[in-house]
Amino acid sequence: MDRRKGIGHMLERCPEALLDRYVAVACFDSGPFHPNAEETAAGWRLENQLAYSPRLESLSRPPFRSFDEWYVFASPARLCSCEVFINFGGFTLQHPEECLAESHPTWDRAGAKALAAGQIRQQTQFWGHLELFGAESYIAAGDNFIFATANSELFVCVAAAFRSA
Repeated sequence: MDRRKGIGHMLERCPEALLDRYVAVACFDSGPFHPNAEETAAGWRLENQLAYSPRLESLSRPPFRSFDEWYVFASPARLCSCEVFINFGGFTLQHPEECLAESHPTWDRAGAKALAAGQIRQQTQFWGHLELFGAESYIAAGDNFIFATANSELFVCVAAAFRSA
């Protein structure tokens, strides 16, 4: 999906991706999100470097910048720990072999294959985390915008938001 459009574009075009849900912020602008006094009063909590939202009844102020990573849940959840993936340069869910096929012929093929192997390990670890956490969706914005969800209706909505202008 188009990185330039990002989280703000998704929330504008498909607010149901977060409405009436709970968010665990694993990364905010490359680090932990520390709710301010107003956000804490609204129900945001910080535990073990993860920030948890109250049930999001409106999207007036979900915190986002760049290099953010969110796990979205249908009910409140607490994670023991969470590896941050969005800070790995170029993290994507696209299969690395597809990226290799698109690479310029002058690029270092051996280095690109080693990079692809590392990306496969990261992706395997990512999918394991997502399954373990039981999150409905994963939203991240860094070098790439990523939206992954178990909810097919939300996926269709978000994909449509990124196809349109």
